[in-house]
Amino acid sequence: MANIPNTEYITVNANGIFVGGKPATTYHGEKIWNIECVKEIFAWMQEQNPEIEEFHIGAFATRGKYARVGNPSGEFGPNAWCRVKKKGSSRAPWVFYYTHGSAAHCASRCAYYCAYYVRGYASFRSAVLGSAIDKDNTKNDNAQSVSKKPKTPKKPLVINLPWHIITIEKRKRTM
Repeated sequence: MANIPNTEYITVNANGIFVGGKPATTYHGEKIWNIECVKEIFAWMQEQNPEIEEFHIGAFATRGKYARVGNPSGEFGPNAWCRVKKKGSSRAPWVFYYTHGSAAHCASRCAYYCAYYVRGYASFRSAVLGSAIDKDNTKNDNAQSVSKKPKTPKKPLVINLPWHIITIEKRKRTM
């Protein structure tokens, strides 16, 4: 895993948005698009999993495969990558999101789009949240750590009409 300095990616945490440890509204000279939404999505991520401490987003030259862990070079480019850091753990591997039309466009929009995809798309969320590695770097914290409601058996649909009651249950097909 590449050791990319924090000056080369955006860090989102409970205190705001930073580049290189300093509050930021720009990244590689481009205004970070939709900052308030990025902050809201990070707050949502923490509600779902209080162990999440930081969300990192980078615009790198290295391309990857959607929702797959990879090893970006850290060199500025048009490819959006993100990762999460959980409390008490080392930084997780980077997960590839998308290749933008230009590095400048990626710098402006990658934070919003990576955050949006973490919230809106289960497969991407699972890849990002499941990529966080614990302190000793030997165990992979799967997306199971995200708060999930336990599956409850579905109740039959009951339609109460004045002249009778109809109960409809979903039954498994048997061959």
